[in-house]
Amino acid sequence: MSFEIDWKKLTSDQQLNDKIKEGLNRYFKAIQLPSYVSGIELIDFGFGKISPNVVLRDISSPLQDFYDAINEEIDEENSISDENYDGTSSDETGAEERQHVERKESDVQFLMELEYKGDISLTLTAELVLNYPVEKFMTLPLKITISSIGLHSLCLISYVSRQLFVSMLCDVSDPILDDVDCVLDPNGPVLLTNRPFERISIIRSMKIETEIGDQYKEDGSTLRSVNQLEEFIKQKMKDFLRKELAWPSWVNLDFNEE
Repeated sequence: MSFEIDWKKLTSDQQLNDKIKEGLNRYFKAIQLPSYVSGIELIDFGFGKISPNVVLRDISSPLQDFYDAINEEIDEENSISDENYDGTSSDETGAEERQHVERKESDVQFLMELEYKGDISLTLTAELVLNYPVEKFMTLPLKITISSIGLHSLCLISYVSRQLFVSMLCDVSDPILDDVDCVLDPNGPVLLTNRPFERISIIRSMKIETEIGDQYKEDGSTLRSVNQLEEFIKQKMKDFLRKELAWPSWVNLDFNEE
């Protein structure tokens, strides 16, 4: 079963755009940069106008992992509450402990095939550091545009206690992107391994364009550094999504906070 996504709602959601920018910028600040680059920053992000193709493959009950994650968070909140009101009963303080989440009939899980070859774009700025003839001899401002992102993966979406969990399971074979096959148990949507890097890239293709001053376009060492930077960013973008989205990791949207 296939269906359409109201992509315009994503493109107009400024809060979601800001969260993506903040998450990527935190990531770039946390990683160790090579000596030839400094100050990578995402300054613009756009979902574009082309939405992904989504096919529903299976409907089932949510995995126990999601209930465990919610209940672990509840235990932490209750523990903090107990510390704050140490020696005082809950009746006296008015504080109530949250109860563990149990399975409900309204809980549901979807296994979906997600294919995207659209026009999402990212714009980054950075400084190219020239370390010859001496260290940090010169820095050149760069503008880097990432576009033509392609992915084709199985995606798990679970709805539990007004919380939405999204996790990418594996890449799907795609003649346009590559020939990576999905790694799933043939008896059902159960992963064969918990090591995500062995089964998924998420981003299978992307285009990177770098703007640099005209006076440096013919300089061999500068161009080599630019090529290295583009490969570095490409790999780190893939690593970021695998770390945040590839099973056993997931993104959690809590609608109880609205």
